[in-house]
Amino acid sequence: MIKTASRAGHIYLATALLFIVTAVIGFVPTSLALISQMSSGQESTVPFVIHFHAAALTLWLLMLLVQSSLIFLDKPQLHKKLGLISLFLAPCVLLSLFGIEKLSFDRIAAAAASSDQVDAVLQGIPSSLLIHGASYLFFPAFYIWAILSRQRDSETHKRMMILATLVLMIPALGRMLSVSRIIPDFGLSIIDARHFYMLLLIVPALIYDTLKLGRPHRAYIYGLTLVGVWIVAAHFLWGATWWAEITTSLFGPG
Repeated sequence: MIKTASRAGHIYLATALLFIVTAVIGFVPTSLALISQMSSGQESTVPFVIHFHAAALTLWLLMLLVQSSLIFLDKPQLHKKLGLISLFLAPCVLLSLFGIEKLSFDRIAAAAASSDQVDAVLQGIPSSLLIHGASYLFFPAFYIWAILSRQRDSETHKRMMILATLVLMIPALGRMLSVSRIIPDFGLSIIDARHFYMLLLIVPALIYDTLKLGRPHRAYIYGLTLVGVWIVAAHFLWGATWWAEITTSLFGPG
């Protein structure tokens, strides 16, 4: 039974592990730096929202790993029961994303208030919205899609959960590009490089589907088409003056 199940489920387990490895590599250097700053007295406390965000994302990735393992082991009933946890966890993840963004905007506003280069500091707002926008839009969209297809279309459900997690990988990839610099940017802009590596993470799953079905599953086609529209839009909005003016006026310090 396990051997049969592994042929159907190993790609989801492998993809979940790939996401976890990406998150660990991306965030460990940042976490170690923060611990070092606290030990040296440079940072006194860590805002609660950072703890909340770290816990929510960690639990989400662990849930994906456990659920993928249950698919691999052919335990669908337990998979369905444990999946109910996501009804609580997904809103926590989304709330933590907005909490981190607000914290970032507050810090940008504080830096702008005490800086002679206000315009340069405020560029962080439009940039941040474009970098994290895919997570804000598509994590809830793909998760809801996955839940709605849970009973009638398990193949779409599984792939939508993968896509919902894929768009959460952007911050980790950004740290691998700009903090630890362990992956090259190939001369791409900050946002294009993140999106390139995000799409690269889903390639093994697409190859698996192509080998198995002759083409990627329609869930991947629909989902990645939507993501692709965002990627193209973000590429052209990056550095656009009118975008910076609008977002700064909406989210910048009053």
